[in-house]
Amino acid sequence: MKINDLLISAAIVAMLGTGCVSTQKYKDMQTARDHFKAQYENERAAGQENEELKGKVRQYENQLAQAKNNLEQQKTELTILRNYNEQLNAQFDAAAKENAALLSQYSVDKRAFEEQVAASYEELRRKQRQLEGLEGAIGEQNTNLESMRSDLMTREQRVAELERLVAEKQAQMDALRTSLNSALRGFNATDLSVEERNGRIYVSMSQNLLFKSGSDKVEANGTAALGKLAKALNDNPDIEVIVEGHTDNAGGVDYNWNLSTSRATSVVKILAINGVLPHRMIASGRGMHHPVVPNSSEANKAKNRRTEIILSPNLDKILDLTK
Repeated sequence: MKINDLLISAAIVAMLGTGCVSTQKYKDMQTARDHFKAQYENERAAGQENEELKGKVRQYENQLAQAKNNLEQQKTELTILRNYNEQLNAQFDAAAKENAALLSQYSVDKRAFEEQVAASYEELRRKQRQLEGLEGAIGEQNTNLESMRSDLMTREQRVAELERLVAEKQAQMDALRTSLNSALRGFNATDLSVEERNGRIYVSMSQNLLFKSGSDKVEANGTAALGKLAKALNDNPDIEVIVEGHTDNAGGVDYNWNLSTSRATSVVKILAINGVLPHRMIASGRGMHHPVVPNSSEANKAKNRRTEIILSPNLDKILDLTK
């Protein structure tokens, strides 16, 4: 208990100790006590508040001291920073001067580099144009090459087809020659011969076999020989037939020409009668203009008085391939 409380309590005891205190005084004393008690409580609260304020003041003083220390430290750091800033400014000024020199050199180098780039670009464009020209030429060459390859392939195919047709015609002619030799066997070699020249078969019949002297009428032996020949021709329908009449040089040109022509025509007619189609045959008079030997003797003249039946394969397909 505080001193004020003790005083108040002692005053109350003293009053009571007198033995007789009026009710009013007692109430006044209680009122005074309550007043003093309230005042005491206020003072005690104020004291506590004062202690709290003192604590805060001490805290603030500590903070202030810390702040002063921080300030001093910041001043020191600021001084360091100012010195460092001055150093940086000096370095910056030196760098700026060096940079200015570098920029000047850079401008020179840049112009030189730009000129070099421009020259390189122009050279590149020139080479690009050359390349485009080469590509165009190569493309054209490739096109030409492909065309040549195609033409070559076509030609090879045509050559192969020609070789096949030629081989086929040769086989046909070989078969025809064999057939003719078999069909015309038994006739005198001086009157009838079969030979192949330049891809054609020549059947040569003498005048003695076919005609009497000066006549264009075919005799019986000649008719029989032509009948056998017609059979062989009918077995080979693709063979073309040229009948040529020939004479010696006895008599005039007109006579011999007319005689050779009429004899060739007579032979063609007999072949037609025996089934050879007329469109396959040609009658031709050669007169005395194509002797096989000089007309220097009777024996030679007899050889020149002949009828040649020239057999050749139909070459229309071959000719079509050569166009």
